Amino acid sequence: MDRVQIDWAALEYAVASLTTAQLVSPGPEGWSVKDHLMHIADWERAVTAVLRHRPQHEGFALNEATFLGLADDLDGLNDILFRRSQAVSIEEVHARRRRAHAEVLAALAMLTDADLQNSIADYGGNPTNPRRLLDKIAGDTYAHYAEHVVWINELLDAI
Repeated sequence: MDRVQIDWAALEYAVASLTTAQLVSPGPEGWSVKDHLMHIADWERAVTAVLRHRPQHEGFALNEATFLGLADDLDGLNDILFRRSQAVSIEEVHARRRRAHAEVLAALAMLTDADLQNSIADYGGNPTNPRRLLDKIAGDTYAHYAEHVVWINELLDAI
């Protein structure tokens, strides 16, 4: 929980003083800060679904066939999420990401230390996923925020 909160605060700090123009202007890779923030919210919703013993595709608001069709194609999944969020206003992105973050914190608060050592399959999120729940949480929360803070800073340097 501490790691999640510390790296979330770093993300918040990185975007707190940005203007609307800075938030919505795409960088060289085509993504804006807004896109990074929405992406983080999408992945937080996905990990929350797993923490609630639900399939990850529900957190992404994707049908199961589409999600399974992507298999291990993270770039394809992220592209779908990116394209889907293009029409979302920056105000709505902020509302969604804050709501997603509050939901992931609430789900994390319900976990025991033993839960964290379970695989995603044993925890009930996906019957065939052997990844540890703790690794899933790290990858979709604090490590993910830190990764995107670097990219956001690079994007801001380029625009």
